[in-house]
Amino acid sequence: MKIFIDPGHGGNNPGAIGPNGLQEADVNLDIGLKLGRILSSWGYEINYSRTIDKTVTLGERARLANEWGANYFVSIHCNSNVNPEANGTSTYFYRPGIVAESFAITVNNSLVRQIELQDLGVFPANFAVLRLTRMPAILVETAFISNPYEASLLATNSFRQNCAVGIANGIAEFTT
Repeated sequence: MKIFIDPGHGGNNPGAIGPNGLQEADVNLDIGLKLGRILSSWGYEINYSRTIDKTVTLGERARLANEWGANYFVSIHCNSNVNPEANGTSTYFYRPGIVAESFAITVNNSLVRQIELQDLGVFPANFAVLRLTRMPAILVETAFISNPYEASLLATNSFRQNCAVGIANGIAEFTT
């Protein structure tokens, strides 16, 4: 089983920046690498859009996954909102009624159980990495980097590890 992990942003695009100065790209990369280590230890084949802080276009992320022949695509992100009180976890997929929607539900439920943040649910979205990939693809918004409390969680190694465990458990539940 081949899982393509896409730590969102990176390079010249740091993503959202938390009130504590935390950059989304750094958080996404750390969670993505932790996720890959867990899944690899469980026997999954893993590939990444990036393993260092570098710029990778949205189209390139999808192309890499497609060319590798991934069975599933998981993009890792932190949410952000102008309202610093916005909080919770959500997961996105491209079109309702296809495998990716069920995949998103399973992973989102597992992640919420693991990290115990508010479940905002799963939603369809026309994101390039979801639209351009040929395999079931999801985009996970772990927590709000714009929320002071959630940003403080995202700054810790233990919370990032918990995010990786929650996502990994959801992937395993869905693919076995």
